[in-house]
Amino acid sequence: MKKLLVQGDDFGFTKAVTLGIVDAIDNGVLRNTGLFTNMPSTKLAVSYMKDRPHVCFGIDFNIVSGKPVADPKEIPHLVDENGEFIRSGVRVKDERYKSEEGRRAMFPYDEVYKELRAQYDRFVELTGKKPGYLHGHSLQHEHYLEAIMAISDETGVPYSKDIQSKYGFANLFQVKRDKVASSATTKKIFDPMEQLNKDPFKNIIENEDYLLSHEYIAVGGHPGYVDNELLSLTTLSLERVKDHAMMTSKEMKKWIEDNDIELITYYDLY
Repeated sequence: MKKLLVQGDDFGFTKAVTLGIVDAIDNGVLRNTGLFTNMPSTKLAVSYMKDRPHVCFGIDFNIVSGKPVADPKEIPHLVDENGEFIRSGVRVKDERYKSEEGRRAMFPYDEVYKELRAQYDRFVELTGKKPGYLHGHSLQHEHYLEAIMAISDETGVPYSKDIQSKYGFANLFQVKRDKVASSATTKKIFDPMEQLNKDPFKNIIENEDYLLSHEYIAVGGHPGYVDNELLSLTTLSLERVKDHAMMTSKEMKKWIEDNDIELITYYDLY
Protein backbone atom coordinates (compact mmCIF):
# COMPACT_ATOMS: atom_id res chain seq x y z
CA MET A 1 0.00 0.00 0.00
CA LYS A 2 1.29 3.46 -0.92
CA LYS A 3 1.60 5.94 1.92
CA LEU A 4 0.70 9.61 1.50
CA LEU A 5 1.81 12.42 3.80
CA VAL A 6 -0.27 15.55 3.23
CA GLN A 7 1.22 18.65 4.84
CA GLY A 8 -0.20 22.16 5.10
CA ASP A 9 1.99 24.96 6.40
CA ASP A 10 1.42 28.19 8.38
CA PHE A 11 -1.17 27.10 10.96
CA GLY A 12 -1.97 30.20 13.02
CA PHE A 13 -0.73 32.69 10.43
CA THR A 14 -4.05 34.56 10.41
CA LYS A 15 -7.60 33.73 11.47
CA ALA A 16 -8.62 32.87 7.90
CA VAL A 17 -5.60 30.66 7.29
CA THR A 18 -6.23 28.89 10.60
CA LEU A 19 -9.90 28.20 9.85
CA GLY A 20 -9.07 27.00 6.35
CA ILE A 21 -6.50 24.55 7.69
CA VAL A 22 -8.96 23.23 10.27
CA ASP A 23 -11.51 22.67 7.50
CA ALA A 24 -8.89 20.87 5.38
CA ILE A 25 -8.36 18.56 8.36
CA ASP A 26 -12.00 17.99 9.26
CA ASN A 27 -13.39 17.76 5.74
CA GLY A 28 -10.30 16.82 3.75
CA VAL A 29 -7.09 14.83 3.72
CA LEU A 30 -4.75 17.15 5.62
CA ARG A 31 -3.00 15.29 8.46
CA ASN A 32 0.16 17.35 9.14
CA THR A 33 0.43 21.07 9.79
CA GLY A 34 3.05 23.35 11.31
CA LEU A 35 2.20 26.05 13.84
CA PHE A 36 3.42 29.64 13.73
CA THR A 37 4.01 30.49 17.39
CA ASN A 38 4.57 34.24 16.98
CA MET A 39 1.32 35.45 15.42
CA PRO A 40 -1.87 36.97 16.93
CA SER A 41 -3.87 33.92 15.75
CA THR A 42 -1.49 31.40 17.32
CA LYS A 43 -3.67 30.80 20.37
CA LEU A 44 -6.73 30.36 18.17
CA ALA A 45 -4.88 27.67 16.25
CA VAL A 46 -3.77 25.95 19.45
CA SER A 47 -7.40 25.81 20.62
CA TYR A 48 -8.18 23.45 17.73
CA MET A 49 -5.32 21.04 18.39
CA LYS A 50 -6.46 19.00 21.39
CA ASP A 51 -9.59 17.65 19.69
CA ARG A 52 -7.66 16.38 16.66
CA PRO A 53 -5.31 13.67 17.96
CA HIS A 54 -5.10 12.06 14.50
CA VAL A 55 -3.16 15.10 13.23
CA CYS A 56 0.57 15.68 13.60
CA PHE A 57 1.09 19.29 14.68
CA GLY A 58 4.62 20.46 14.02
CA ILE A 59 6.21 23.89 14.13
CA ASP A 60 6.94 26.19 11.20
CA PHE A 61 9.80 28.50 12.16
CA ASN A 62 8.96 32.01 10.99
CA ILE A 63 11.44 34.89 10.91
CA VAL A 64 9.98 36.95 8.07
CA SER A 65 6.50 37.93 9.25
CA GLY A 66 5.02 39.46 12.39
CA LYS A 67 6.70 40.12 15.70
CA PRO A 68 9.41 37.89 17.18
CA VAL A 69 9.01 35.76 20.28
CA ALA A 70 12.46 36.73 21.54
CA ASP A 71 13.25 40.27 22.71
CA PRO A 72 13.70 42.36 19.52
CA LYS A 73 16.67 44.09 21.14
CA GLU A 74 18.50 40.76 21.22
CA ILE A 75 17.97 40.04 17.50
CA PRO A 76 18.61 43.44 15.85
CA HIS A 77 19.57 42.00 12.47
CA LEU A 78 16.22 40.24 12.10
CA VAL A 79 13.82 43.10 12.84
CA ASP A 80 13.00 46.56 11.55
CA GLU A 81 12.65 49.85 13.45
CA ASN A 82 9.21 48.76 14.68
CA GLY A 83 10.50 45.54 16.17
CA GLU A 84 8.87 43.36 13.48
CA PHE A 85 10.57 40.83 11.26
CA ILE A 86 12.01 42.21 8.03
CA ARG A 87 9.87 40.79 5.22
CA SER A 88 11.28 38.25 2.77
CA GLY A 89 10.50 40.54 -0.16
CA VAL A 90 12.84 43.11 1.35
CA ARG A 91 15.50 40.53 2.13
CA VAL A 92 15.86 39.15 -1.39
CA LYS A 93 16.35 42.66 -2.82
CA ASP A 94 19.39 43.18 -0.61
CA GLU A 95 22.58 42.67 -2.65
CA ARG A 96 24.12 40.75 0.23
CA TYR A 97 21.50 38.05 -0.11
CA LYS A 98 23.03 36.89 -3.38
CA SER A 99 26.06 35.32 -1.68
CA GLU A 100 26.46 32.88 1.18
CA GLU A 101 28.76 35.29 2.98
CA GLY A 102 26.20 38.05 2.65
CA ARG A 103 23.32 35.88 3.85
CA ARG A 104 25.28 34.77 6.89
CA ALA A 105 25.97 38.42 7.73
CA MET A 106 22.32 39.37 7.32
CA PHE A 107 21.17 36.54 9.56
CA PRO A 108 23.75 36.06 12.35
CA TYR A 109 23.57 32.52 13.70
CA ASP A 110 23.27 33.54 17.35
CA GLU A 111 20.27 35.72 16.62
CA VAL A 112 18.57 33.18 14.38
CA TYR A 113 19.07 30.40 16.90
CA LYS A 114 17.79 32.59 19.75
CA GLU A 115 14.55 33.35 17.93
CA LEU A 116 13.95 29.82 16.66
CA ARG A 117 14.56 28.37 20.10
CA ALA A 118 12.17 30.94 21.60
CA GLN A 119 9.52 29.89 19.09
CA TYR A 120 10.09 26.23 19.92
CA ASP A 121 9.78 26.93 23.65
CA ARG A 122 6.59 28.91 23.01
CA PHE A 123 5.11 25.87 21.25
CA VAL A 124 5.82 23.69 24.27
CA GLU A 125 4.46 26.35 26.62
CA LEU A 126 1.20 26.71 24.68
CA THR A 127 0.55 23.03 23.95
CA GLY A 128 2.21 21.19 26.80
CA LYS A 129 4.14 18.93 24.44
CA LYS A 130 6.85 18.88 21.80
CA PRO A 131 5.98 19.58 18.17
CA GLY A 132 5.65 16.56 15.94
CA TYR A 133 8.27 17.86 13.51
CA LEU A 134 10.35 20.93 12.69
CA HIS A 135 9.84 22.76 9.41
CA GLY A 136 11.17 25.86 7.69
CA HIS A 137 9.20 28.78 6.27
CA SER A 138 9.93 31.04 3.31
CA LEU A 139 13.63 31.93 2.90
CA GLN A 140 15.77 29.00 4.04
CA HIS A 141 19.35 30.17 4.20
CA GLU A 142 22.47 28.72 5.79
CA HIS A 143 22.28 29.93 9.40
CA TYR A 144 18.54 29.32 9.47
CA LEU A 145 18.91 25.67 8.48
CA GLU A 146 21.85 25.20 10.83
CA ALA A 147 19.78 26.54 13.73
CA ILE A 148 16.92 24.16 12.90
CA MET A 149 19.31 21.23 12.88
CA ALA A 150 20.78 22.31 16.22
CA ILE A 151 17.31 22.43 17.78
CA SER A 152 16.51 19.04 16.27
CA ASP A 153 19.65 17.59 17.88
CA GLU A 154 18.84 19.18 21.24
CA THR A 155 15.20 18.17 21.41
CA GLY A 156 15.04 14.93 19.45
CA VAL A 157 12.30 16.36 17.22
CA PRO A 158 13.08 15.52 13.59
CA TYR A 159 13.40 17.99 10.74
CA SER A 160 10.72 17.33 8.14
CA LYS A 161 13.09 17.16 5.19
CA ASP A 162 15.34 14.67 6.98
CA ILE A 163 12.40 12.31 7.51
CA GLN A 164 11.30 12.59 3.89
CA SER A 165 14.84 12.02 2.70
CA LYS A 166 15.24 8.96 4.92
CA TYR A 167 12.16 7.30 3.44
CA GLY A 168 12.76 8.41 -0.12
CA PHE A 169 9.55 10.37 -0.53
CA ALA A 170 8.32 11.41 -3.94
CA ASN A 171 7.68 15.12 -3.47
CA LEU A 172 6.21 17.47 -6.06
CA PHE A 173 7.73 20.47 -4.31
CA GLN A 174 11.17 19.05 -5.01
CA VAL A 175 10.25 18.50 -8.65
CA LYS A 176 9.32 22.16 -8.91
CA ARG A 177 12.38 23.28 -6.98
CA ASP A 178 14.69 21.33 -9.29
CA LYS A 179 13.47 23.48 -12.18
CA VAL A 180 14.46 26.77 -10.55
CA ALA A 181 17.32 28.22 -8.54
CA SER A 182 17.88 27.24 -4.92
CA SER A 183 15.55 28.71 -2.28
CA ALA A 184 18.27 31.09 -1.20
CA THR A 185 18.14 32.98 -4.49
CA THR A 186 14.57 32.48 -5.73
CA LYS A 187 12.83 35.78 -6.46
CA LYS A 188 9.62 36.61 -4.62
CA ILE A 189 6.97 37.47 -7.20
CA PHE A 190 3.29 38.22 -6.64
CA ASP A 191 1.08 37.50 -9.63
CA PRO A 192 -2.60 37.39 -8.57
CA MET A 193 -3.80 35.61 -11.71
CA GLU A 194 -1.03 33.04 -11.56
CA GLN A 195 -2.03 32.22 -8.00
CA LEU A 196 -5.74 32.05 -8.85
CA ASN A 197 -5.03 29.82 -11.86
CA LYS A 198 -3.05 27.37 -9.77
CA ASP A 199 -4.38 23.79 -10.03
CA PRO A 200 -2.56 21.58 -7.49
CA PHE A 201 -4.68 18.50 -8.17
CA LYS A 202 -3.92 18.76 -11.90
CA ASN A 203 -0.25 18.87 -10.95
CA ILE A 204 -0.68 15.62 -9.02
CA ILE A 205 -2.35 13.91 -11.97
CA GLU A 206 0.28 15.17 -14.41
CA ASN A 207 2.98 13.65 -12.19
CA GLU A 208 0.99 10.57 -11.21
CA ASP A 209 3.43 8.06 -12.67
CA TYR A 210 6.31 9.59 -10.74
CA LEU A 211 4.36 9.71 -7.48
CA LEU A 212 2.96 6.19 -7.68
CA SER A 213 6.36 4.73 -8.51
CA HIS A 214 7.32 5.40 -4.87
CA GLU A 215 6.09 3.77 -1.69
CA TYR A 216 6.05 7.12 0.14
CA ILE A 217 4.47 10.23 -1.35
CA ALA A 218 4.40 13.78 0.04
CA VAL A 219 1.92 16.43 -1.04
CA GLY A 220 2.37 19.85 0.50
CA GLY A 221 0.89 23.30 0.25
CA HIS A 222 -0.46 26.30 2.09
CA PRO A 223 -4.18 25.65 2.51
CA GLY A 224 -6.34 28.34 4.02
CA TYR A 225 -8.94 30.98 3.54
CA VAL A 226 -7.92 34.57 2.75
CA ASP A 227 -8.47 37.66 4.88
CA ASN A 228 -7.18 41.21 4.75
CA GLU A 229 -4.57 40.47 7.40
CA LEU A 230 -3.06 37.79 5.18
CA LEU A 231 -2.89 40.17 2.22
CA SER A 232 -0.95 42.62 4.36
CA LEU A 233 1.54 39.99 5.57
CA THR A 234 2.56 37.95 2.54
CA THR A 235 2.48 37.73 -1.24
CA LEU A 236 1.66 34.02 -0.98
CA SER A 237 -2.00 34.66 -0.37
CA LEU A 238 -4.65 33.92 -2.99
CA GLU A 239 -3.31 30.50 -3.95
CA ARG A 240 -4.08 29.22 -0.47
CA VAL A 241 -7.71 28.71 -1.43
CA LYS A 242 -6.52 26.50 -4.30
CA ASP A 243 -4.48 24.30 -1.96
CA HIS A 244 -7.47 24.13 0.37
CA ALA A 245 -9.72 23.12 -2.52
CA MET A 246 -7.34 20.34 -3.55
CA MET A 247 -7.10 18.93 -0.02
CA THR A 248 -10.88 18.90 0.44
CA SER A 249 -11.92 17.88 -3.08
CA LYS A 250 -13.86 14.75 -4.02
CA GLU A 251 -11.32 14.19 -6.79
CA MET A 252 -8.41 14.05 -4.36
CA LYS A 253 -10.25 11.68 -2.04
CA LYS A 254 -11.18 9.42 -4.96
CA TRP A 255 -7.58 9.41 -6.24
CA ILE A 256 -6.43 8.24 -2.83
CA GLU A 257 -9.09 5.53 -2.69
CA ASP A 258 -8.60 4.35 -6.28
CA ASN A 259 -4.85 3.93 -5.78
CA ASP A 260 -5.15 2.17 -2.41
CA ILE A 261 -3.24 4.92 -0.62
CA GLU A 262 -2.98 5.26 3.16
CA LEU A 263 -2.84 8.71 4.77
CA ILE A 264 0.00 8.97 7.27
CA THR A 265 1.61 11.51 9.62
CA TYR A 266 5.20 12.15 10.61
CA TYR A 267 4.43 10.23 13.81
CA ASP A 268 4.06 7.08 11.69
CA LEU A 269 7.65 7.46 10.52
CA TYR A 270 9.56 7.62 13.80
